Amino acid sequence: MNILYLVNEVNSGPGVLLEEATARGATDIIVRTFAGEPVPASHEGYDGLVVMGGIMGVYQDKDYPFIDDTRALMRSFHKAGKPVMGVCLGAQLMASAFGARVYKMDFEEWGFLPQTWEAAAADDPLLFDARPEIGLMQWHGDTFDLPEGAVRLATREGCPNQAFRIGDKSYAFQFHLEMTAEGIDYWLRLRAREKDAAVEAMRAAANLAALPEAQAFARSVMRRWMAL
Repeated sequence: MNILYLVNEVNSGPGVLLEEATARGATDIIVRTFAGEPVPASHEGYDGLVVMGGIMGVYQDKDYPFIDDTRALMRSFHKAGKPVMGVCLGAQLMASAFGARVYKMDFEEWGFLPQTWEAAAADDPLLFDARPEIGLMQWHGDTFDLPEGAVRLATREGCPNQAFRIGDKSYAFQFHLEMTAEGIDYWLRLRAREKDAAVEAMRAAANLAALPEAQAFARSVMRRWMAL
C-alpha cells in the first residue's frame, strides 16, 4: 500500500500514523509542502492520502499555493474511492475542498481535551469502540462548518465540528492523532515561548498523562483506515 503524506509544517509530521502504517508494510511517500515540494496532481500511483497540520489558515490560499492544490488532490482521491485523512489543518482543508466555510475562532483549543462522540460514531468502521470523552491533542484557532452531505462524528462545546466523514472513506479530524512524546515536548517549548511562560506550566496544562491512550487510539484509527 502506497500512502501519500502531505506535511505542511516542519514540526507537524505524521508521527505515530506513519509509524503504524510502516509497521504494517505500507510504503510512505512524503511531500513537504513547507519546503516547496509540489503537491501531486492526482491520486494515480497512490492508495491513500494523509494531509497533516500547519500554522497557516485555509483562507490564506493566495499566500500558500499548496492549499488549492491540496483541495483538488483530496477531491481526486475521494472521487476515485481511495481513503483520505485530514488532520487539523488537513481537516479544515477537507471541509473547504467540499464547499464549507473555514474561519477563525475567538479562542484556541490547546492540550489533551475530551471528545464527545456522536451517535454516528457507534457505526463508524474507524471509531465504533472509541472511549467516551477520550482526551486527544488540540492546538488550533480555526474551525469549519460541515460540508453538505458530511456526517459529524465528534463534537466539543465551543468548537462543535471535531470530526466528520464524507462518503465511506474520507475522514477529517480536527484533533492531532499523530503526536509522539518528542513532538509533544517540542510543541510545549513552542507554546511556552509563544505565551512567555515556563515549559513546566505548559506541561501541566497539556495533561500529558493522556498521551499513551491517545497514541493507542491513533494507531487503531490508522489500521482501520488502511483497511478501507
